Amino acid sequence: MKNGMGVWSVAAAVVLFSAAGVAAQSAESGSMFRSDAAHTGAYASPPLETLKERLWRFQAGDVVASSPVMAGGLVYFGSKDNTVYAVDVATGREKWRFRTGKAVNSSAAVADGLVYIGSDDKHLYALDAATGLEKWRFKTGKGVKSSPTVAGDFVVVGGGDGTLYAVDRRTGVERWRLKTKKGIAASPAVAGGVVYVGDTGGNFYAVDAAGGQERWRIKTQKGIVGSAAVSEGTVYVGDEGGNLYALDAATGQQRGLFRADKSIETSPAVAGGTLYVGSNDQSLYAIDIAAGQILWRYRTEGAVRSSPAVAGGVVAFGSDDGNLYALDSKTGELKWKVQAGKAVRSSPAAAGGVVVVGSHDGAVYAVAGGEGAKAAATAPSP
Repeated sequence: MKNGMGVWSVAAAVVLFSAAGVAAQSAESGSMFRSDAAHTGAYASPPLETLKERLWRFQAGDVVASSPVMAGGLVYFGSKDNTVYAVDVATGREKWRFRTGKAVNSSAAVADGLVYIGSDDKHLYALDAATGLEKWRFKTGKGVKSSPTVAGDFVVVGGGDGTLYAVDRRTGVERWRLKTKKGIAASPAVAGGVVYVGDTGGNFYAVDAAGGQERWRIKTQKGIVGSAAVSEGTVYVGDEGGNLYALDAATGQQRGLFRADKSIETSPAVAGGTLYVGSNDQSLYAIDIAAGQILWRYRTEGAVRSSPAVAGGVVAFGSDDGNLYALDSKTGELKWKVQAGKAVRSSPAAAGGVVVVGSHDGAVYAVAGGEGAKAAATAPSP
């Protein structure tokens, strides 16, 4: 780490946080990127410390960088083969597919029977979750790599054209837009009526969710490609300079700073007073937020560009070394890992004891612990 012990620091001083002030928000249904609108990365799941079985492997036509989302017994994801897929979570059988005009790197959000997802063809799509039929499409000025977030009546998404959009999720009609200085690759996080998102130029914004007015903005040292996580009044976001910022959600004032050895392109997860984040230095870090200290650091054999998911007593994430890892969330001990062929930059999702993740080998993998397959298959639709 660049700052010695790797503690949270501001002007070289350790900053301590109230444990009550950083408690993770409970995941609602895991039906969008990073589980919930605040992007905490915390999923409700039965224990996952033991790998029971590898359920299935579904082969798409190209790289799967999109992060899968589970809802109503189906897994939704996109691929660079220009396609959105819906696959049965228990069997891995294809339910439907929808063809877009270009690669689908965006991850889905599922709500009220609709799947929202972006494409490099410049559109945000709303598809019927059961059939894949198109309900509406919204055109932006450039490719949509950002993953949409459902918040109230809106779907909020960033555009490569340097615009943050809020769209009526039932009609596809634009409600407001905010121009940013650079393109947006990150997924907006929404908490307390505010949208939080960074652009690739290192500008981080807090925007009123109802009207689109900018509340505050800060400049980070490098570009931002990972999404923020918001937990009880604090926003956590990393940049390509290896910096992870803790910001006051109301004012943008910096509360803390952690430095990894290389770029942070992942989105942090917050659960049980611990912050988890991956870095291109091949490591996943667990940081005790209240104490301001690293709890543990786990080194893989490749850059960690897959955002961690905390569920069932483990933190799951992928690495460029081609593995999906599951570590004990408290100790960092390796509980199990699964080889996924090529780099895993997709972020895992968990529900009902099942973990799913995409790989650069063009496949999506599902693994289970306990009664995972049965529980996930019978989960209610959001």
